[in-house]
Amino acid sequence: MIDKLYRDYRNKLLWFCLNLSRNNPSIAEDIVQETFMKALENAHILNELTDGQCLSWLYRTAKNNFIDRVRRAANAPRTEMPLIKEDDLSKIFVSQLCASLPEKERTIFWMRYIEGYTSRELGELFNLSPSTVRSRLSSARRKMSELYYKEKEKGD
Repeated sequence: MIDKLYRDYRNKLLWFCLNLSRNNPSIAEDIVQETFMKALENAHILNELTDGQCLSWLYRTAKNNFIDRVRRAANAPRTEMPLIKEDDLSKIFVSQLCASLPEKERTIFWMRYIEGYTSRELGELFNLSPSTVRSRLSSARRKMSELYYKEKEKGD
């Protein structure tokens, strides 16, 4: 009986499921397969029905399978992509601006403002006085500010 239903109504059911799934063949084929699996489980009921009643049963079961699938998808936990925070974008933009600085200024700027070293620590690392470190940082900030406003004017 199920073989006959499959041969006679599979294509009709597939078209019905394609309409339900907004022309998604993968979903439509899955629903048709689930529907015929339920038909196998309920063969004892389908054997007592007329062909028209069997077709109605298949359509109703396919529709219910589709509704169940939509409900499961709506209730499934969603894995969200981690959002890019403004801080992340700022860090990227600063690193791009920093790349245009002379190497000595770039290194000191990065270590001071991104990695958190103090002027005194940087002076010890590079064998410079803290005032020289602050002077280079001031120069780097000025250059980066100029670059920032030039880039901003390009974007407007």
